[in-house]
Amino acid sequence: MVETVSTRRIRPSPPVTRGRQNLENWRAMKWLEAEIKERRLSLREVARRMGYPNATRIREYLDQRIVPGPAVLGNLAMAIGVSPIEALWLAGRREAIFDYLHALYQLGWAWMRTDRLHLDQTSGAVFIGHHIVSARGNQIHREVDLSAVPDELRHRYHQADVYNYGGLFRHVALPKPMACAILLAIGLFPRRGERVHQQGRTFIQELGFIAVRMLPAAERVTVPHEVAGMRRPLKSAEEILPFRFYPRAMRLAVVGEYVHAWADFVCKNYADYARIALYECGAFVGEPQEFENIWEWQRTAFPMAGDFDTKA
Repeated sequence: MVETVSTRRIRPSPPVTRGRQNLENWRAMKWLEAEIKERRLSLREVARRMGYPNATRIREYLDQRIVPGPAVLGNLAMAIGVSPIEALWLAGRREAIFDYLHALYQLGWAWMRTDRLHLDQTSGAVFIGHHIVSARGNQIHREVDLSAVPDELRHRYHQADVYNYGGLFRHVALPKPMACAILLAIGLFPRRGERVHQQGRTFIQELGFIAVRMLPAAERVTVPHEVAGMRRPLKSAEEILPFRFYPRAMRLAVVGEYVHAWADFVCKNYADYARIALYECGAFVGEPQEFENIWEWQRTAFPMAGDFDTKA
């Protein structure tokens, strides 16, 4: 019998958190207030969407008389119509983003268990289990590509195609929650010297919306302890954030290394695909080896956020 643990890793937050004001939260509130004006929303309408009887509490959040916790901040962003993950990023609540990333990973793992698939931490999802069940005792055709997503599973899995000078280099596929987690991690936490494409910001905003809609399902699944333990690199990244004696840029550079290590542990080839797709170039110390400079000899299409919607 496999011992399991709950995936409810997202920290519960009280309805109101009277935290300390800071510059990052001030910037986040100014951004949210600007988005309210751009969308021509009234504070009363935002309050109604959050379940408040009037707009008083919304004004207190925006003026920083009350500093909302991560859960409330996410709900406020959703009520306004912007990405909760971007709001958490702007407010400096990166530990909450780590919880989201790991919850999405665990949801994707649960999907693969339901679909009888194997996750190779290098090459991604292997669909032999699905083909065995679909064959109903018959022999599987030799021409079947076990790394390609079957048509009947395309609404649950994302397939990334990577090319080199000779044509198609490889497929790499993951369940959409897990794919969202890696793309968000790579897009939000570039390492020192790595530059995100200009269209990457819009993509991350749209993908954040889609990812947040998956989180309620993530709270209802159970996973083995070894899967829950995959959060360890994110935990190490979280421990770096309070070290105020390091400059902010230095802290984020170290955090980025841990986050990329987590993405590589989940699926190395998909993490490389995310770097090729989202970054203009990589960062290297000294002269890079050929296998390191994947931007030189590999290419892929820029992803579309709508491809990750499980309702598509």
